[in-house]
Amino acid sequence: MIQSIKYIISTFVFLATVLGTVSGQNVMTLEECRKQAVEFNKELKQASLQNKEALANQEVARTAYLPSVSGKISLTHSPGFDGISMPGYFMPTAESVEAAEAGDFSGTSDVWSSGMSIDMNSLTLVQSGLSVSQPVYAGGKIKNSNKQADAGVSISDLALNMTYSQVIESTDQAFWNVAMVQSSIKIAEEYIKMLTELEDQMTAMYEVGLQPASEKLKVSVQKNEAKLNLLKAKNGLRLTKMSLNQILGQDLGTDIQISYDETANVNLFDLNNGTELAANKRNELKILEKQKEISELDAKITRADYLPTVGVGVQYTNIWVKDLYENSDFRTLVAAQVSIPIFQWGQGKKKQRAAQLRIDQAENDLQHTNDLIKLEVMQVQVQVEEAYESILLAQENIDEAKESLEETQASFEVGLNTTTDLLNAQAQWQDAQAQLIQAVARFNVLKTSWERVTGNLYIPGEDS
Repeated sequence: MIQSIKYIISTFVFLATVLGTVSGQNVMTLEECRKQAVEFNKELKQASLQNKEALANQEVARTAYLPSVSGKISLTHSPGFDGISMPGYFMPTAESVEAAEAGDFSGTSDVWSSGMSIDMNSLTLVQSGLSVSQPVYAGGKIKNSNKQADAGVSISDLALNMTYSQVIESTDQAFWNVAMVQSSIKIAEEYIKMLTELEDQMTAMYEVGLQPASEKLKVSVQKNEAKLNLLKAKNGLRLTKMSLNQILGQDLGTDIQISYDETANVNLFDLNNGTELAANKRNELKILEKQKEISELDAKITRADYLPTVGVGVQYTNIWVKDLYENSDFRTLVAAQVSIPIFQWGQGKKKQRAAQLRIDQAENDLQHTNDLIKLEVMQVQVQVEEAYESILLAQENIDEAKESLEETQASFEVGLNTTTDLLNAQAQWQDAQAQLIQAVARFNVLKTSWERVTGNLYIPGEDS
């Protein structure tokens, strides 16, 4: 365990000091940065639109259970119609009952059938109808298609959650990079101040002949190098702020300021059962499981194409002919249809074999991804443990560097240590402070990564 938090407090309180000098600027916490990044992120918006599309497709699939209603009307008009003329004739007759039953009407009776003549300058024909059809049995295709639509909604939900976790992790990374560089700048400024005081002391000693010019120049060279490193750090701060601004959807030149609880203790959290948590909660695995389910449903739908289908329907039809048949009575027709596939040259078996191969591929992808996720969890676990140990070691290094600097300073005052010894002690103190900053920032980023790789980083208010 960490012996105390005073080193972390003293390190990160520099950042609070810097922020306290900034007036009129918006200071953002980590949670505020997360919220703004989520609101801005284009990929998250795209995932949300895809989620809405999946919900719309689900509603479309549900309609397959309902009857379909259709209506039609057609108009035929022939302006140059010559009319209808049928001449009269004597009705044919058969020689006997047997001949009539055989359809042999070879004789002619004395029964006269008058002809028909309809004189029309044009023919206008209107046909209209209304039909209602309802599938009764489709081999399970409708049911399985609805299950696929449900799986599509689940996949879109999981993809939305997965995108959210990626946005949060990227935001945390950028946030802590800014915090790390800002704190490093403050330490660098303290280091330059320390070198300036030593330089002034060496100048005074040189002027009274107690130290040669070379000793003073050693300090000046070290100070110039420290100034150069400070300049690089400030440029690095601009770049890290640009990265954070880009994630937040702000102008890249925005001088964003951040704030966090610099007094928070850093404790090693529970790293047990990471692979088990990931196996049960990772969105990638859940998506692949749903994709496998869709492939299995595809196989059932393919099988349904070669099973009998049953449907019923009702039709209401009407025919209207101008000047000939102008009644508007609708005729009712009730029908049932059974379709039975008989022979397709083995097409059904071949398609089902292809569908089974897609299921096997989905299973293979699932197993392969599961192995990769296990490896990722173990890698992050090692990194978290390493970052935590780095914090402990950095604390010890600060204690030792501080003690060494104090002793070297005292020895230097009485001439027992050289200028080089003192410069080295000061550099070691600065390096120990920088190592603690980096270790704490890396630990906080890895904490978020651990939540992601174990499936515990998801949209607030939603089940994991």
